[in-house]
Amino acid sequence: MSDEEKTAPEPPQQGSDGAKEQSKIRRITNLILGVVVVLFLFHLIADRLIPSTDLGRVRAFVVPITPQVSGELQAIKIEPNTPLKQGEVLAVINPKDYEIALQQAEQNLKQAGQSLGVQTANVSAAQAKVTNAEANLQNARVQSRRVFAMVERGVMSQADADNAKAALTSAEATLASAKADLAKARERLGMEGENNTQVRSALLALEQAQLNLSRTQIVAPSDGVASNFRLKEGVYANAGQPLMTFISSDEVWIEAYFRENSLGNMKPGDQVEFTLDYAPGRVFQGRLGSIDLGVDWGQNEQVGRLAQVSSDTGWLRQSQRFPVTIVLEPGEAYGYRRVGGQADVIVYTGDGMLLNGLGWLWIRLASWVSYVR
Repeated sequence: MSDEEKTAPEPPQQGSDGAKEQSKIRRITNLILGVVVVLFLFHLIADRLIPSTDLGRVRAFVVPITPQVSGELQAIKIEPNTPLKQGEVLAVINPKDYEIALQQAEQNLKQAGQSLGVQTANVSAAQAKVTNAEANLQNARVQSRRVFAMVERGVMSQADADNAKAALTSAEATLASAKADLAKARERLGMEGENNTQVRSALLALEQAQLNLSRTQIVAPSDGVASNFRLKEGVYANAGQPLMTFISSDEVWIEAYFRENSLGNMKPGDQVEFTLDYAPGRVFQGRLGSIDLGVDWGQNEQVGRLAQVSSDTGWLRQSQRFPVTIVLEPGEAYGYRRVGGQADVIVYTGDGMLLNGLGWLWIRLASWVSYVR
C-alpha cells in the first residue's frame, strides 16, 4: 500500500450525524406534545375546581327619579355623580302653589268644623300624622321588597331581611297608632261631624294637600349617586316624567357569566376573587351568592307552530353560559364599583393548595393584563 493511500482522510460519518439530528427533533417534539397534554389536562381540571371568566359586569339597582307633582324647579341641591345619603334632598319644586292649596284645605276644614261648633285643630294635626305615617309605610314597603329580593339572590344577608321586616312592622304600628289618634279626634267631633259630608270632604282635601306639599322635595331613595341629568333652576318638572337616574351604592353585586361546563363544583358561599378594569393591579374579595337555573336560549315556541331546533352541534359548538351572582364583601371595591364595569372573576371551589395557588397567581396577572388589553 502506497504512502498516499495510508494518509488519505476518511469520509465523514453523515449517517451518524443525521441520526443525532433526528433524535434531537424527536425529543423536542415529544417535549412540546407533553407540555400541550399537561396544559390540556390542567385546563380540564382547573375549569372544574377553579373556574374563571372574563365576562363579569358590575350591577346595581338603577332607579329613575320621577317627580310626583308638577312645578318649576326652585333648587337643584346636588351635583351629578356625587355620593348621597338616603333621604337627602335632590331637588326642590317651587312649593308656593302647594302651600296655598294646603292653607286653603285647612281653611275649608275649619269652616266645616265651625258650622258644627267644634274644634278641628286636633283633627288636622292627627290627619297630618296619618299622612306622614302612610308615606313612611310606603317607603318601608319599597325598601323591604328590595331587601327581600336581594336576600333571595344572595346579595344581602338574612339579618338585613330581619331588619327590613322590623322596620316595616314598626311603620305599620306607627300608622295604626296615628289612625287611632285620628279616630279619637274625629270622635270628639261628634257623631254629626263624623258623618257630615262637608267635613269628610274637607279632611280628604287636607290629606291630599299635605301629601302634595311633601312631594315638592325630591329625595334620594337610598345611599348612592344621581347621574345622567342636566338640570338648572327654572326648568318645569312634569309629574311622571323622569328627571335623573339614581344608582344605589349599597346594593352592588357582580354578575359573571360562566360556561355551563364550569358550574359542576360551584356552590353558594364559595370564595371568589375578582378584578376590575377600572382598578388595574387590584384584586378584590367576594363570595358566590347564587347560580341562575335557566337562561333564554332562543326558543320561541308558539301554539300552532312547529318546534325550532338548534343546528349548533359537534365538538366545537359554542358553550352555553349561565349568570352567577357574586356578592361583594362589606366595603369591598368601594369607589371602584361603576355599574356596567367589566370584571375578571375566579371561584375557589375547594381547598387544594396547588390549584388555588395557581388561581391566585392567575387572577393577579389578569388584573394587569385586562388593563393592557
